[in-house]
Amino acid sequence: MMDTSGKDRSIRVLYCILDNRCGGPHRLAHAAAGRLRAQGIETLFLLGHKARETWRPEGFEMFLCRRIQCLRRRHPVWNFLAFCGALPGNLWRLRRLIRAHDIDVVHVDGVTNFVPALAARLAGRPIIWLYNDYVSRPLQRVLLPLVTALAATVVVQGRSLRETLTAGRPRLRDKTVVLYSGVDTDRFRVGEHTPQQRRQIRQELGLPQDALVIGTVRNVNRLKGYTHFLEAAATVKRKIASAKFLVVGRRLDTDPGYWDHLQRLTARLGLTQDVVYTGFRDDVPALLSALDVFVLASLQESCPVALLEAMASQVGVVATDVGAVREMVHDGRSGLVVPPGDAQALADAVTAYLQMAPQDARRLCAAARQEVETRFAIDAIARQQAKLYESLLPGTSRME
Repeated sequence: MMDTSGKDRSIRVLYCILDNRCGGPHRLAHAAAGRLRAQGIETLFLLGHKARETWRPEGFEMFLCRRIQCLRRRHPVWNFLAFCGALPGNLWRLRRLIRAHDIDVVHVDGVTNFVPALAARLAGRPIIWLYNDYVSRPLQRVLLPLVTALAATVVVQGRSLRETLTAGRPRLRDKTVVLYSGVDTDRFRVGEHTPQQRRQIRQELGLPQDALVIGTVRNVNRLKGYTHFLEAAATVKRKIASAKFLVVGRRLDTDPGYWDHLQRLTARLGLTQDVVYTGFRDDVPALLSALDVFVLASLQESCPVALLEAMASQVGVVATDVGAVREMVHDGRSGLVVPPGDAQALADAVTAYLQMAPQDARRLCAAARQEVETRFAIDAIARQQAKLYESLLPGTSRME
């Protein structure tokens, strides 16, 4: 892109995430930003404010904006009133930020994250809107017309999601393209962690060296299916005495009651000595090296980054059939896929994986890594993302 003097300059993208706590969307956006920089696209990050802990993308400029989340589980009425009171000032500040930092494209993550989109429209900048969340029908009636009207392009993270999320909305579907999540295959390299490192991480976590470890890496919220994961764990434990279970994810301040519920359920199932809760950890590659099976028990998803990370690490995967999971995992060939909300099916699949002949398990794990390298490597996803940004600027054509 050229500036007013006719010289080339970087395309500047403001990437807007509603949550300031680190998670899969943050890791994906940060990894993509590094690749995009090499292609002449500079990413700046705008985060909402949900908690005291704030993710800081190393090497990239970041801004925080309070009161841009319209709906919250805790104190919903007070939060809505505070949101409305802050809205005019936030729109003015974000519009000024967009213009002051020469932003070319505003990339919005989540349909409920509409304040940055409104500010982008006021600033006259094109909007890419990532539709990766599930909202109730009343909210769909309010928010999806707004997305359709404001967005130049809407992104979904799977072919099946394009069909389901735009059903009955032809204008929205016409604006929608598929761009999968990606994973940094360099960070999650096969064989990077030696047997000694695997022993060390297990020792640190209090896991026996000879245990069969089944784990999951997700923020601890209700949609991630932790209740079913624990119920499945109890069934697996009855069949495989050496099984241990690892839960890597932060306790969310926005829903502390759910964390407490899981602790009570763990005790009631007799798993207190068998389940390790680590809280938030940023050494995900090392933690994955300690696992024998990774479980995604989610009730709702788009294209989960954590699942791709496990596949890239050649950890056996068992995942529920939600979102784009069947486009990521070929059941019986690169992992096992089960219905969501079915603890018995989860337990049966995990047990089947653990009882496979070693050569069969290795074959599935190798196929999973190959799938990631072929279709979900962050370098390829970032190239597609760059074309998407370029298509919104003068003199370029729209991505198909």
